[in-house]
Amino acid sequence: MGDADSLAYANLQEGDVEEVVSFMADHFYPREPLSTGLHMTYEDNKEWIHESVRDWVRSGASVVARDPHTGRVAGTILATVLTRDQSNTFEEALKSPKTKVRTLHTVLSILEAAVDFFSRYENVDKILELAMITVSEEFSGRGVGRRLVQESEMRGKKLGCQLATAQATAVPSQRLLYRLGYEDLYTMDYGTFEIAGDRVFDIDRMLGSPSAKVMARHLDEDNQEQ
Repeated sequence: MGDADSLAYANLQEGDVEEVVSFMADHFYPREPLSTGLHMTYEDNKEWIHESVRDWVRSGASVVARDPHTGRVAGTILATVLTRDQSNTFEEALKSPKTKVRTLHTVLSILEAAVDFFSRYENVDKILELAMITVSEEFSGRGVGRRLVQESEMRGKKLGCQLATAQATAVPSQRLLYRLGYEDLYTMDYGTFEIAGDRVFDIDRMLGSPSAKVMARHLDEDNQEQ
């Protein structure tokens, strides 16, 4: 079994969409606290995820890692580029007829808007937003998540991004980003979070993650694992 350096990393392409969507169904949603805490099934997510992945493909900052011997996906990071004219990514799914989908994207929209990065950082014009990081259980703990973030950051810098951000919804992704120099700018406590006065999460189903964190780091800083 190889480590992160044994994999091949490439820009996510349109032809990868169906394979990546299937990969996420197997490896992302069952381990993602928002989905499990809202009792969402893959069918709930299926409505919106295909078009969202296509949007992330077009960003030029999304990456897929493959086993070079088998061609199988080992991990992927989905990312987009935010600008002062386009500073959000989750509003469209708020129109969904499915209550769980609307709730999920209400939460994501709140997290995305929790820190006004363009006001906070006046010299920042483009932001790399890391939307989803997924690594297969087979390659878990082998540095693949770290390498995927670095690969996306490298592409973001080439696209002119000065800052990278993420809404880290699970403890493992939060730990990864802390090690890579990201700072915590906002915390959403799952146990007390409410929409219209109602608590929406089943805390017992959230895989030990008590909160989501909005995190960021300047891309002119070197990655240093602490």
